[in-house]
Amino acid sequence: MRDSLKAGLLLLLLLAMLSILGWLWFEKNFERREEVVRSTMSIEARRNPMLAAEMFLTRLGLSVESRSGRAYLTQPPEDRGLLLVRDMGPPLTESALTNLLAWVERGGHLLAAPSTQLEAGGKDSLLEKFGVSLVVPDEIEDEADQRLLDLPGLVDGLTLDVDLQRRFELDESFEAVIPLVEDPSYLVFPWGDGFVTLISDSGVFTNNRIGKFDHARLLAHVAPDQGRVWLLYSAQMPSLLSLIWHWAPYLVLTLVLLGLLTVWWMSRSSGPRLTIQASGRRDLLEHLQASAEFAWRNDLKTGLLEGARQQVEKRWLAAHPVLIQLDGEARSEWLAKRTGLSASAIFKALYPDQLDTMQMIKNSINLQRLLAALHPDRKVK
Repeated sequence: MRDSLKAGLLLLLLLAMLSILGWLWFEKNFERREEVVRSTMSIEARRNPMLAAEMFLTRLGLSVESRSGRAYLTQPPEDRGLLLVRDMGPPLTESALTNLLAWVERGGHLLAAPSTQLEAGGKDSLLEKFGVSLVVPDEIEDEADQRLLDLPGLVDGLTLDVDLQRRFELDESFEAVIPLVEDPSYLVFPWGDGFVTLISDSGVFTNNRIGKFDHARLLAHVAPDQGRVWLLYSAQMPSLLSLIWHWAPYLVLTLVLLGLLTVWWMSRSSGPRLTIQASGRRDLLEHLQASAEFAWRNDLKTGLLEGARQQVEKRWLAAHPVLIQLDGEARSEWLAKRTGLSASAIFKALYPDQLDTMQMIKNSINLQRLLAALHPDRKVK
């Protein structure tokens, strides 16, 4: 018992020593390093150009939501907070603008940029509400002077890298609302308990530009201390397929599965398979026989004897021109005296009416006999 205990202790001691030696060897031959690997933009970042702004505000402890569409413009959220609109898109209707400004009046903060499709001098319902117009300067002054932005009561000397090709211009005769901050690229208007901020270039909050200059500081200043933030990165109307998928995804999946099931069902055979009988090359007589059988099956049997009747009558008229002056009955009487056939049989063969199968067979035999009588050297069995 003692020997086995000693052996176990020695084994544990040996394992511990090997572990220590292995760890020392690993520490001596390997070292910890950090390496930054730059990769392409993720799918979510390509879809949402304000993803970096969302992550930045989330780290500040705010509740942030990014989305697209015009739902928040036509039906603003009930809670207070910041609604940042990257592009206002098409002009809002009068009712939609009234609802949006009513939300601002209750304490909301609207930070929006005019539509990128809006040209200088173009009309926009939101800009007209505050007596603001979008202009394009004839000459661009020193770019460094235009980047400085002072926010009274918040921070002075913010540096922004805005697009100088689009600027705001206030109508001097418009005195309904006086801006708290007046800058060619940045305007702040009080509205009830809230604020309406207009920025000429909202691209400063996008993924590629928010980390430059003081763009992130500006976003942190306009964001509420408490509350929610909604980032509307696209105010364009979504496509019909996007709306259907958003509101009825199960219906779309059901229709797709139904379409696949229909294609699979239509590809199946609905009856026994027909065996393809490969036949060799046919001679002329087989083709003639097949054509005659086809005509017979498709109720064309009357036309089969028409050519033979015309040929027989034509040959008799050529051989005996006296028949040309006679009518059908007289011809039949004349031919009956010289062929041995009855006049009625000859008349039915040369001038058939509505025939049945048996009468057709009789007419075919009589036509052959008439041809044989014209040429006695030909015998008909």
